[in-house]
Amino acid sequence: AAAAAAAGGVSASVGLDSRTVELLEATGCVVLLVGLDWTVEAAITAEPFGYSRQQLVGGSLLRLMHPEEHLALVQTTQALVAAAAGAESPRSSLRATHRVLLHENGAARAAVADSTISIIRGTPARLLVSSRYAVPVETNGGPVFRVYPARQASVYSSV
Repeated sequence: AAAAAAAGGVSASVGLDSRTVELLEATGCVVLLVGLDWTVEAAITAEPFGYSRQQLVGGSLLRLMHPEEHLALVQTTQALVAAAAGAESPRSSLRATHRVLLHENGAARAAVADSTISIIRGTPARLLVSSRYAVPVETNGGPVFRVYPARQASVYSSV
């Protein structure tokens, strides 16, 4: 009942029906609606990374990201927003692999996630961030941030 009530609250805040929210939850992805100032406006799903919706809404998306990858994420997303401003397409997206901080038993643990970041046009424009947990970090301490075209698996660029 609590999950249904939470899904109902999310669906009302972002214009999704509760069945759509349930389907998104079943994917195992974290789905967030984020302002261009990085504020999480709605956490459509959050549980796969160990956070509740309430822990994320109103906070910065960057708190989920490994600090060493903040700059790469910000610069890449700013480039996406700038490119989308001149595009005729109603939506522009990119895929990135990056480190996230999973919330487990009150502590943060780094893991690698695969995310799609999409520009949602409107007033104001927003980001739709869909992230899937990939694997525990085995990077020998180095960054893992990589950017891919949204609909292709090949490497587009490396930061």
